[in-house]
Amino acid sequence: MRSLLRACLVIRNATAGDSEPIARLVSGLGYPTSGRQMRRRLRLIVRDDEYETLVACDDRQVVGFIGTRIGRLYEADEQYGQIMALAVTGDYQRRGIGRLLIQAAESSLLERGARVLVVTSGNRRADAHAFYEKCGYTFTGRRYRKSPSGHEERT
Repeated sequence: MRSLLRACLVIRNATAGDSEPIARLVSGLGYPTSGRQMRRRLRLIVRDDEYETLVACDDRQVVGFIGTRIGRLYEADEQYGQIMALAVTGDYQRRGIGRLLIQAAESSLLERGARVLVVTSGNRRADAHAFYEKCGYTFTGRRYRKSPSGHEERT
């Protein structure tokens, strides 16, 4: 099944038309998001040259996505590339789609000038941590978050 799935899998840039499936994927990560909210977010994100969103599609539907950005470092001269979000639909997990999305995103980030690649992942995501380590990422520290009062806090 794995090779068959890869044969019909397409990775492409996301469009506003992908808002509903991306919203479902983000909601599955524990961040409830409506299609309308994602459409607003994607409209802003796709206009920003620092960001890129890729979707993995089989011949019928979006089955995964990855969101990245590129930026400048304070501690070094190079640019960094950050994987900000990655999700694959439950029925399609453990079939290599996440790895293909990572590879596509990394290639794009490197082409855009990134020389350091980073990823953030919530503490509760042990499976994701193991996946990123298998993809060559190493644990280097912690991320802290503070939301202004009145804004919901999620990690």
